[in-house]
Amino acid sequence: MEYILLVPNNIKKEIIKKVRNKYYNYNIKFMSLEEFSKRITFNYNEKTLYFLMKEYNINYHTSKLYLDNLYYIDNKLDNEKMHKLIDIKKYLDEHNLLIYDKYFKDYVKGTEIYIYGYNYIRTYYKKLLSNLNYKIIDDDHKINNINKIYYADYIEDEVIYVGSKICNLIKKKISINNIKVIATSEYESIIDRVFSFLNIPINIKRNSLYGISSVKKIINNLEDISLLEEIKDNDIRSKIVNILNKYSFIDNKNEVKDLIINDLKNTYIDNNVGIKLSSINDYFNEEDYVFLMGFNKENYPKVYKDNDYFSDKEKQILEIENSTTLNIKEKENIIKKILSIKNLTITYKLHDDNNSYLKSVLLDTDIEKIQIDDYSNSNMLNKVLLCKKLDNLVKYNIGDPSISMLSNNYKIDYLNYNNKYKKISKDNLYKYLDNKLTLSYSSFDNYNKCKFKYYIGNILKINIIKNDFAIIIGNICHYLLSCMNNNDFDINKYYNDYISKEREFTKRELFFLSKVKEEVIFIINTLKKQLNYSSFDKELYEKKVYVNKDKNIKINFMGVIDKVRYKEEDNITYLVVIDYKTGSTDIKLNNMEYGIGMQLPIYLYLSKYLDLNNIKVVGFYLQKLLVSTFDNKKDYLEAKEDTLKLEGYSINEENILSKFDNTYNDSKLIKGMKTSSKGFYNYSKVLSSEEIEDLVNKTDNLIDKAIDSILECDFTINPKVIDGDNISCSFCEYKDICFRNEKDIEYINRKEE
Repeated sequence: MEYILLVPNNIKKEIIKKVRNKYYNYNIKFMSLEEFSKRITFNYNEKTLYFLMKEYNINYHTSKLYLDNLYYIDNKLDNEKMHKLIDIKKYLDEHNLLIYDKYFKDYVKGTEIYIYGYNYIRTYYKKLLSNLNYKIIDDDHKINNINKIYYADYIEDEVIYVGSKICNLIKKKISINNIKVIATSEYESIIDRVFSFLNIPINIKRNSLYGISSVKKIINNLEDISLLEEIKDNDIRSKIVNILNKYSFIDNKNEVKDLIINDLKNTYIDNNVGIKLSSINDYFNEEDYVFLMGFNKENYPKVYKDNDYFSDKEKQILEIENSTTLNIKEKENIIKKILSIKNLTITYKLHDDNNSYLKSVLLDTDIEKIQIDDYSNSNMLNKVLLCKKLDNLVKYNIGDPSISMLSNNYKIDYLNYNNKYKKISKDNLYKYLDNKLTLSYSSFDNYNKCKFKYYIGNILKINIIKNDFAIIIGNICHYLLSCMNNNDFDINKYYNDYISKEREFTKRELFFLSKVKEEVIFIINTLKKQLNYSSFDKELYEKKVYVNKDKNIKINFMGVIDKVRYKEEDNITYLVVIDYKTGSTDIKLNNMEYGIGMQLPIYLYLSKYLDLNNIKVVGFYLQKLLVSTFDNKKDYLEAKEDTLKLEGYSINEENILSKFDNTYNDSKLIKGMKTSSKGFYNYSKVLSSEEIEDLVNKTDNLIDKAIDSILECDFTINPKVIDGDNISCSFCEYKDICFRNEKDIEYINRKEE
């Protein structure tokens, strides 16, 4: 006879091992309650997700939300949410996009079903099981007493305490496989650092496939299967192949690129060395020593909120658990689980670098403050502790009896730090870069503002994005403007399609994005109006340009030109280069000799490498979008249109400039462009053909100079202060890393030209 054992996925491996040893001659199928329910009802796969996203123009996470709530379709609830689910279910069924196991229902009717490891079985599952032969097996764990909980003022002290206890266990020959650590995300980096000082093997950092450079190369070339051969690790290659095979239903893999990326981000490289972080719901045996860290109110118990697809009121109608019921059950389950662990040490902290915390209210027992008094495990950690204790003494006049003992044993250069960049070898740099380097305007500008900033951000790629919403706003504007001339362009459709592929947005963010869309509509109408002032009849959008700069290694200088407008006449291509800006910027070229503020010269330089015949540059401009300040002397709409005038430099030959701007005498297209009977006004920014060509040559030389310096591994800390303005450090996200001092700063004094 066959049996089915339903167990949670996180303990399935241990339970299978245990059951196989005891019931080796039984035919038992193991699956989770979730898997069981989907086999009785229906399941979905990547194909379902793809077509649902495409049909309803929604992103991955929204599609998952709908699919996971299809199981609760019920005529007891009659509202828009339920109608939406019914509509989706109908569409999926009509197109055979849901997976039904026709034989499983009949199979389970004659099968004994046992359920183990679930502290609470939700009403939905009970309904599915109601007509089946099932039995819930109570776990056989004994109830243990928790005599004491330990707390630390700071999270680091809590981690050091646990690390020291683990060292003592290892000294007693306790197997590392029997030592378990339960901790929430705020502990990960601190555990990784402290445990490395203590030489405790720990496996915290989960590296996803998406983080591998060769995998990103595959993502960018999904049609080139041969790239898989470049991955030498068989396990990694096999996992990538398995992911790609899930999308065999579609030939053009670029159409499911977002789904593939999501799978890669959630598929991890196996690393079985060291202690892994456990969960409170994992399986623990009597030989395990378990350390539960972060037993704070903020972490335990987990709090369910009334923010699911169905509200608590709607859940009552559907007869499924609301947040109140789930919170009660969660408390009961956590307490039961904690008391079932035999060798358990519980700790919590009162502070970390960002927040203050409270003890969890789940257990009412004695507490004891952690004292760090074991210095027998790590010399490196002892030095770190000495520094911390000296900091407390110097900054806050807080003494510590152990300072004297530690000072007698360790000589450290306290308050004596050399922040100078120590030059790395060329061989190491070239090997790290895989003998390839791509330079862009932003990285070039970073290098010239501060070489160390470039090293941290563009070589080591320690990127800190503080406000991705601001970046998303800029990206949406660029995207919509690049598509405005498409035959099927509908701003609502393109806008919805774009944001659906981004992350989830808050209501506040969606409100601002809707305002951005309104602004883009005005911008597009104004740009189309500007077309009437020009005879240039061709355009390129988002044009990628690569300039070969190979030296000791393969080098490309790369840029993306937002818009190129041009006219082909008499075998000459007259063109202007336009770069959209949603943030603040400056068109002045007075810092060019230092390689700073060269956005316009860079795009002028790149335009020379466009695949066009006999190029003659007529102008190079910035076009500022989303400007919030207007000339209040003018009509509002007129003032708003003025902000969209091009800002930059034009050729000083009127017969050529007139081809681009037929209003150049008092321009409606170019800001500050005006002529009199004597020629251009002094404030009109015009250059001769020779001056434009000279700008191109100077830019080329400055790029070569930066490349040569990078290849020499020159990444010294050298922020620039120009006329009293620190242009390098003001908004630098790495200023807390470099510890720059007065001697590092390069002061530049010059008069504005």
